[in-house]
Amino acid sequence: MAAKKSLYEILGVEPDANDVDIGLAFQRRTYEMARMANADPNGVALVQQAHEILSNPKRRAAYDSSRVTAAEKAAATTQAPDLVLDSGEETEESGRPKWMIPALVVVVLVAVVGFFAMRSGTAPQKAAPVAEAPKPAPPPPPQPLRAEQILPAALRASGQLMSYSMSGAAVPVGIAFSLEPGMVVTSCHGLAAGAKPVFRQGSETVSAELTIVDEVLDLCRLSVPGSGVTTLAPTAEDTKVGDKVFTLGMNAKGEFALTEGTVKQVRNDKGVKVLDVSTPVAPSGTGGPVLDAFGRVAGIAVTPHRFGDGVNAAIASSSLAEMRSRARTP
Repeated sequence: MAAKKSLYEILGVEPDANDVDIGLAFQRRTYEMARMANADPNGVALVQQAHEILSNPKRRAAYDSSRVTAAEKAAATTQAPDLVLDSGEETEESGRPKWMIPALVVVVLVAVVGFFAMRSGTAPQKAAPVAEAPKPAPPPPPQPLRAEQILPAALRASGQLMSYSMSGAAVPVGIAFSLEPGMVVTSCHGLAAGAKPVFRQGSETVSAELTIVDEVLDLCRLSVPGSGVTTLAPTAEDTKVGDKVFTLGMNAKGEFALTEGTVKQVRNDKGVKVLDVSTPVAPSGTGGPVLDAFGRVAGIAVTPHRFGDGVNAAIASSSLAEMRSRARTP
């Protein structure tokens, strides 16, 4: 029989995960299950239950305590298989618990007393109603995050995209990030024909293979097998004018950094939903994620682009569902 998963395993986080990691993991698992054609309703309910318990400090502490107790029992059972931990009942040689016969006698006596009480006209007193335990309060809604809270998850899901030419020269072409395991997405225009792309995250560099080239959206998807990249979740709501966003880019030291800004305009350009953000998008940051106030992907930054001069453009994350290999018509 397969071992029962813990709530941490259901969400895909470590037992020492903080509240931010738990919230982001819940959003990611919910998004992944929503994309499944035949998602198991029980699985969806388990993910929701895991988030409700682990996002509540008191309920999480109680759950962690029960996990320790269960682990101790399992360890004791392994060390002494003949030791019974969960059952304190004594049984007769016939296999019946010793309390069964006295319990039957008590039941008979109660029935006799009740019978004579009814005959005498005195009805037995009704037991006082038992008050129901109060239902636990629903978990509080997620709160907006600061840039320093969002950055760690963004770094684990993002890396620099490099392109190696036929001569062997490495040219940085922007940023790529992951929305699903083993895959990253970026803008296409920096990937020259015949060049070999690689994905670099920290000291790790892995070969990347193009799987989708969508010239209409100017977005490409690449497989990065063997990389340790984690995933971000796209926003479930439509991004609106005035919403706070954080754009991931490279600072003057060549390090990843988030720049806070707002959405200035939302437009539709030949079927492509475009966000005009207030933060500048440098060529080194093209293909990077534009995150909302909860650390979810609102768009993919692109530069250069065809959406007008002075526009800091990002392709809305809602367009990702339309990605497919296709050429742009003149």
